[in-house]
Amino acid sequence: MLPLGLVVLGGALIGAFSAKATDFTLSESAILSLDYNLSSYWAPPPTATLMSEQDIPGTGVLFNFHFLGTSYLDCFRYQVSDSTYGAGTLAGLNVGAYSNFDLKFTLLSIDGSTSGSGWVEVGSVIGPYNGNPWGVSPVFTSRTGYPVTTVSTISVTLATISDIGFAAILYPPQMWSAGPHDISLLVQPADGAVQIPEPTTWAMVTLGIAALFGSRRLRCRSS
Repeated sequence: MLPLGLVVLGGALIGAFSAKATDFTLSESAILSLDYNLSSYWAPPPTATLMSEQDIPGTGVLFNFHFLGTSYLDCFRYQVSDSTYGAGTLAGLNVGAYSNFDLKFTLLSIDGSTSGSGWVEVGSVIGPYNGNPWGVSPVFTSRTGYPVTTVSTISVTLATISDIGFAAILYPPQMWSAGPHDISLLVQPADGAVQIPEPTTWAMVTLGIAALFGSRRLRCRSS
């Protein structure tokens, strides 16, 4: 049985691949810029909420999620940068030079405990993916039974992206009590993959280009 929420309305499910030299990952600042819960594909929208996020310099970004339970719409969260909603910091990025997108995940705690038995399905999200609005590559992590730290890899199928980020799902439901549940998840740049430029760098480049074209227009008007 496939996880609820992973194969709905155009979401594409794939297997994991080994990291390659041409893989890219998100820098810490880029991970921190993931500001939208990919909820436009569901009605009503999913209920999981982001309680807090904290950049731990040199380590990654700590996300604390609150899930109301394991029922449909209560058990999953897609944290992305989107071309239509939110700031869209990473949307429009050209990643055609890379084969895969990787992210590293560490499940730090479940309901404040480091010995919880629930499984959390995590995965790198990118869109478009093979003709679909987005795709996700799910892998399991847990405090017991599965590795605490894991890497998710998804292939790049289109150079210009409209969505990028990650998913976190409480799955399978039978591994969990009714809830609610709180999850602390550390999301990191994947080892060995090329970190995309910092969002602040892109902003400076954009400002530089704007200033360049502005100065050219001024020179044209004065000539």
